[in-house]
Amino acid sequence: MKLSIKKGDFVKVIAGADKGKTAQIVAVNADNGRVIIEGKEIGQLKKAKKARKSTDVSGLVNINKSVDASNVMPICGECGKATRVKHALVDGKKVRVCGKCGAVLETKKKEEKKAKATVRKRTKKAAAPVEAPVEAVAEAPVSGDATVSE
Repeated sequence: MKLSIKKGDFVKVIAGADKGKTAQIVAVNADNGRVIIEGKEIGQLKKAKKARKSTDVSGLVNINKSVDASNVMPICGECGKATRVKHALVDGKKVRVCGKCGAVLETKKKEEKKAKATVRKRTKKAAAPVEAPVEAVAEAPVSGDATVSE
């Protein structure tokens, strides 16, 4: 199922227990047509978690709600209203456009921190050739030859 909402969009819930509240999309599951939302006013589900190891802690865990994608509408950043999404071509790219004011809907992407590589590259240290003075090399006898012909 193709959805017109993306991860990171701010949405307004238009149906269900949280009707009229605003939230942000944490994850999108296009196969099921559901989105996971998170917000200050949005209620969370409690799930009992069993300790699997002796070091784990068991108890109730709060998880974000999953709602159907048809129950949320994206909020336009320009006009601040919940809107239907239209599509238009801008500079040869297909973009999402607000149906009310015509502004381009863009999700605010969080900067992902890149993990530094833990493996260090080894540098080969080449032994610098020791240079002997030119005069000493000319006077030194050549090994294997006892006589030097001039």
